Amino acid sequence: MSDQTQSQTVKLVFQDGVVRARCGGVPVVGYGATQILAQSPDLLDDVAIQQGNDNPFRKTPLKTSAEIRMNRLGAAIGRLPRTAANDALPLEPIHLIDGDRETCWSSHPFPQPDAEPVWIRIDLAREQTVSSVTLHKRRPGPVPRVRRPAGSAHMDEPAVEVGMAMARHLTIRVSRDAHHWDTVFDGPSGDAADRYDLEFVFDPRPAKQIWIVARGFPRIENWGHSFSIAAVEVRGHTGRNLALPTLGAGVSVSSTMHGFHAERQTWHDIWATYYDLGFKWVRFGFHDDVINWHYVEQQRGKLAVDPVADLAVTDMVAHGVDVVLSLGFGNRLYTQKDPTRHLPQLWEWYWENPAPPTTPEALDAWARYVRFMAQHFRDRVKVFEVWNEWNTGGYWGDAPDPDRYVALARRTIPILRECCPDAEIMLGSYAGFVYGISGWDEREWESRRQSDMFLRVVRELARDVDIIAWHPFYQADPDHPFVRRYLDDVRAVQRYCESCGFAGRYMVTEWAWGASYPAPAPPNWWGDLPCTEIEKAKYLARLTLTHTALPAESFYCGYSDANYPLDLSLTRKAFVGEPLTAMQPQPAYYVLRNLSTALDGLEPAELDFRTDPPIGDLCSAVLRRDGETVLALWTAGRAQDDCPGQSCNLIVNAKAGQVTGYEPINGAEQTLRFESTANGTTVGGVIVRDYPILIRLK
Repeated sequence: MSDQTQSQTVKLVFQDGVVRARCGGVPVVGYGATQILAQSPDLLDDVAIQQGNDNPFRKTPLKTSAEIRMNRLGAAIGRLPRTAANDALPLEPIHLIDGDRETCWSSHPFPQPDAEPVWIRIDLAREQTVSSVTLHKRRPGPVPRVRRPAGSAHMDEPAVEVGMAMARHLTIRVSRDAHHWDTVFDGPSGDAADRYDLEFVFDPRPAKQIWIVARGFPRIENWGHSFSIAAVEVRGHTGRNLALPTLGAGVSVSSTMHGFHAERQTWHDIWATYYDLGFKWVRFGFHDDVINWHYVEQQRGKLAVDPVADLAVTDMVAHGVDVVLSLGFGNRLYTQKDPTRHLPQLWEWYWENPAPPTTPEALDAWARYVRFMAQHFRDRVKVFEVWNEWNTGGYWGDAPDPDRYVALARRTIPILRECCPDAEIMLGSYAGFVYGISGWDEREWESRRQSDMFLRVVRELARDVDIIAWHPFYQADPDHPFVRRYLDDVRAVQRYCESCGFAGRYMVTEWAWGASYPAPAPPNWWGDLPCTEIEKAKYLARLTLTHTALPAESFYCGYSDANYPLDLSLTRKAFVGEPLTAMQPQPAYYVLRNLSTALDGLEPAELDFRTDPPIGDLCSAVLRRDGETVLALWTAGRAQDDCPGQSCNLIVNAKAGQVTGYEPINGAEQTLRFESTANGTTVGGVIVRDYPILIRLK
């Protein structure tokens, strides 16, 4: 395919947004069902930067990814756009009427058991006499389910298996014209752990449509609450099941669990929003993705990259985005003694992970995959990552084993150096962080050097890689000591890495705060910190400035995800839909978009300053570009939607001819009053709040 033809194909697959409306003269751009304001909205009423300053605020023009020279913002995108052939969809509603009790359907996950009702509608080919509706749960398979497997996702406690999640309350209606409905059952479902077949018998009557409305769902697998069953049967006086495609019946549902991260069609619709955000980095392949080994090599010796995913990577690069591509995971063609899948009702990866390659044959096959990927993407990928979260069973595919990971990395790195000499190599991102390391005494250091997997692997591979990365926070309480001491711990980690011979740089490749509505029912692995959308936006702004000043590229996890029970998304779901849930931008989307432009070209710097009076819990970041120094100030701890802030005089030991303030919540700047002194500059009446304000000194 010529470059011109490929470019035209990419534009057809991933189309630009279209102006769908105007609000106050500002365009609202549509990307599929997602509508994005082309200007920064006014998210807060009070964003004063300086007391008594009547100078007008000016909205800062926004830049796209291609227009930005450099920033350190990115997102971890869990699933690339893909062809239908590689779009695994094991829980589709057709399984309700396919006559197979082993297959099953699941509704969209919900954070609470009663967040929304779920409905199933069966349409018969013609009106017939019906007298019963039966709902079947999936029965356990021949191989007993392990609730906490060493190498796959753990089931929540308490949670039922997929296909076994019956609703507490059911309403069943039938109709001849889809307009007038007779209620034939309304009440508790009668579900019990040992009941797999729930039959509802009523007086015979003619019907063409059957409508089942369900409420109150149990916790299921590891994704919250869902209605998930194996089959629906509709019978009449003959006793024959009428709800079969072979008899012309069809099924519709209110929602379906399509897997974590965005659906295939959603990505096609919203792909171009990434460039609207202005991010300069993106990370692929870290979750269940079509560039993982088990997708690339589905038959022994036949390796291929999904063509749509291939175009998506090309499109990112064409828009000025640098790509981190994570290489992983196991492939049961080589790594399983028993290649048979025993849980086909769910996605292979994450719920029935193939083991990692450890045998000579498997490592040889892994090396072929690495070489194939390196040669295929060498002109487009900036950074190759060797696995993701190798220190967790759910990503390693077995009980974590640092020695085996080191062996795999040592097999991988020379191939990448040979095939892609210009690319950087990243040590597989570490799940979590070495919390508290800055406070360890010698005794704890001696103990942790041997027991801590991160320290062990860094000691072995520090000289062989260019980048070291970690995943510090998911819904972390900003008041927790580990959050407050994070910078100290990062500095201690950097000193340790450098003592091991590391001479590269750092990335923070996953982190997140979520604002789930409603909040997920506990318990949750990430904790139960309540968070509004504005608070989330403030936390994201804080950590983005912190990482930029380290410096470290910073990847929010993820991007647009309607399915995960924690809000791993910059877009908001309201009520769920089928086949897609419309997602709209959260405040976090707009705030990170503002920061993408505001941080363009900024590099870490130093500045001598103080506040009078001193501000408690003060945090700061200092950056510089082209004769301009930028000082970001905020207070630590839990944020709130409306923060009155604290006023102070900012005293800077540097001369300035112009001072402006920028607040990233509403995306506006203001000329500030200041005084030149013998020793520098004083900016009086600066209001420090619980989110970063940027003071620009020229």
